[in-house]
Amino acid sequence: MESSSNAQETGTGRGNEASSSGQGSGVDLTMITRGAWKGSDVTQPEIDWLYRSRRIPAQVSCRLPRGEVEPVPEPGEFVVFLAHFERGFGLPASDFFRQFLDFYQLQPHHLPGNAIFYLSCYVSFMEGYIGLLPTKEAFARFFSLRINSVQGKNIPKPKPPVQCGSCIIGSRQGSPFFKFSGLESCRAWQETFFYVRNKGATDFINLPAFNPGTFTKANWSFNPGNNHIETNRIVRFMDQLMKDTNICSDDIIRTFISRRVLPLQRRAHKISHMCGPRDPTKITGLPLSKEDVVLKARQICQTDMPMDWEWGFLPLSSTNPPTPEAKERFPRIAAEERGPCRKRDLDEVDPDPYVHWTELKMGGTHAPRPGNFSTEDSGSDDEVTVLELPTAPSLDGELLLLMGDKALMKMAVVSMEKPSALPRPGGVPKQRLLSPDLGFAMAAALEGFSYRGFSVSRF
Repeated sequence: MESSSNAQETGTGRGNEASSSGQGSGVDLTMITRGAWKGSDVTQPEIDWLYRSRRIPAQVSCRLPRGEVEPVPEPGEFVVFLAHFERGFGLPASDFFRQFLDFYQLQPHHLPGNAIFYLSCYVSFMEGYIGLLPTKEAFARFFSLRINSVQGKNIPKPKPPVQCGSCIIGSRQGSPFFKFSGLESCRAWQETFFYVRNKGATDFINLPAFNPGTFTKANWSFNPGNNHIETNRIVRFMDQLMKDTNICSDDIIRTFISRRVLPLQRRAHKISHMCGPRDPTKITGLPLSKEDVVLKARQICQTDMPMDWEWGFLPLSSTNPPTPEAKERFPRIAAEERGPCRKRDLDEVDPDPYVHWTELKMGGTHAPRPGNFSTEDSGSDDEVTVLELPTAPSLDGELLLLMGDKALMKMAVVSMEKPSALPRPGGVPKQRLLSPDLGFAMAAALEGFSYRGFSVSRF
């Protein structure tokens, strides 16, 4: 993967040459700061955001670190990272993600933030464009693992792996898979750890018990090559898809962002089975605007996606199922069919809006962004429009004094008749909200949606 080798959080180290342990190297890893544990700065508002956006279910409790530099989980606790949740991970972890960890004998802290993004893209393509649950065989055909080693002229070889992010996911040489680029600046991801625990006997986490030790490189050399029938068919299918359509890497990124789905979370069905805004596998059924899809993509990867993007090739859904030819080529598609799922009511407010954020952290700056609301279930899985707000919020005296109904109406009329006359903010930072209602009303006029029965649509 061109991206994964160029956009890793830290330096590189060739997997076949680097040692899987710091033992015998004479290196005091406590003196190494690169890729080391540095404590955690996760806050309660960020935990609240994870619950609201359905990244963590109510059956799981969370605990913030108490100032420790390295994780010290209590019995029954697991270590997770906010940066992973921002890139397509959720609880309970998907069966594929758990199998991935077990097969390669990895821990979540071995995987940097960008690695989670690459895994999410792989799952999105498999489910959203072929209609298959992901497998380790197809993954190993497209990707390889290598060690992220401690760097330094005075460190003897073989150099030990870093404490955090020691497993780099990269494109296998000659891989036909799509290319993606993670964030060059994603370096503080390991400072987002916290603890989770099941509240009851049922496992809603699906992760291995925390082990601070180094990995053993189990199965890292695994590559099915041309010996796996289904993977060979996937390669040929993907090659034909690239020739016959305009599918691109951005389509795959847009798939899990616009569908409001977490590829690495256990879900009731595949992306190819999704059934509209009320699909229960979504973190929310409220649609994103095209601009918000781009802004969310830029939070987790490098992309040249334009604000007025169009699909190169639409992903699969219940209304856009795999073709009969694809089902014949991949018998597993039919074997993985699921019955109808109980649909979920739409949220009144988007629990996972786009807002401005600081450095690499999104959770702490989350605030509702007016505009991402829906009045009805359109039945579309790929709707990216801003619809009307069903009911207006109550107004306080401050808003009436500062703006007045006439002034607000005038702004809305201007935005309808001459959209370019008003700015088009990418988000509403907390510091810009003079009061919740005032910020909401101003954004309503600027963004163009229903306010007190007066509807203005930009789309």
